[in-house]
Amino acid sequence: MPRLEDLLQIGDAAKLKGVSIDTLRRWEKAGKIQAVRTEGGHRRYRVADLLKVDNSTLRHTVVYGRVSTPDKKDDLARQIGVLELYCQEHSWDSVYVLKDIGSGLNYRKRGLLKLVDLLQRNEVERLIITDKDRLLRFGSELIFALCENNGTEVIILNRPITLEPEQELVEDVLAVITVMSARMYGRRSKRNLKAMQAMHECAEKIINLED
Repeated sequence: MPRLEDLLQIGDAAKLKGVSIDTLRRWEKAGKIQAVRTEGGHRRYRVADLLKVDNSTLRHTVVYGRVSTPDKKDDLARQIGVLELYCQEHSWDSVYVLKDIGSGLNYRKRGLLKLVDLLQRNEVERLIITDKDRLLRFGSELIFALCENNGTEVIILNRPITLEPEQELVEDVLAVITVMSARMYGRRSKRNLKAMQAMHECAEKIINLED
């Protein structure tokens, strides 16, 4: 057990408080805690100062935005802009912005994983999104359940964005077909070839419906 006068490196300090390193840096920026600088410029935190900080009062407002492809970056910027403006209107500080570019069927997007990490650390006071499909196309209820367990408020603005939900669903389905076809390509059994043909026919029908 470290002594009150001990100085801890940032990783050890974050572990002592049960928070992320990013959170510790935000605390310092907000003046909630002060770091001691070594001659080499590295941060050190006094154990006594760390123990004075009340974690329960240091939860964040998290805004999360997502688009499916890189060419929709302008839509993502507008999405985040709407969310940040909503926070400003309600005078919420300590706003944590998370965003992803990727399919709504992908559970391993960096921003989404960071959100889950923050929720597990009980560092999220409220989560704000424009539409529930921004989190995941299927399975967003799991994130909402995690929020409920941690006492995190979920706010869904339901404001329209440039990309229609139906169009993005088409893109997600086509992405799945592309991935499955690539995996089957190296296994050229008759069964796989028939499955690939059926998927390609399905993709063509989806594209024709979209047009």
